[in-house]
Amino acid sequence: MLNSIFESRSQKDGLYQINLKINEKDYFLVYEDVTEENAKEILDSYLLYRQDDGRVSNIQIKHNKNEHLVTITADLHYIGNEKTEDTYKSHDYVREKGKMRVY
Repeated sequence: MLNSIFESRSQKDGLYQINLKINEKDYFLVYEDVTEENAKEILDSYLLYRQDDGRVSNIQIKHNKNEHLVTITADLHYIGNEKTEDTYKSHDYVREKGKMRVY
């Protein structure tokens, strides 16, 4: 589902807003209800997938049955954030004293 999300962003006075649009078929394959908890889970997963360090607040989710879209909107905060630890790391057997081995 993360690959099929349409994303747009806007920025005003240092505050970013992210809008995610998801086809309702994709959304309802994973979730049964349209809830803020589901929206937060999607946002957290999406930002991690995109390696984005923004912190979300003011999450809103809407289901537009006429357009067959689920839209998630949230504010993103970057100032004052600590760097998120890299989640995707190579295994130790691939690294050798900080240098990648060539196979």
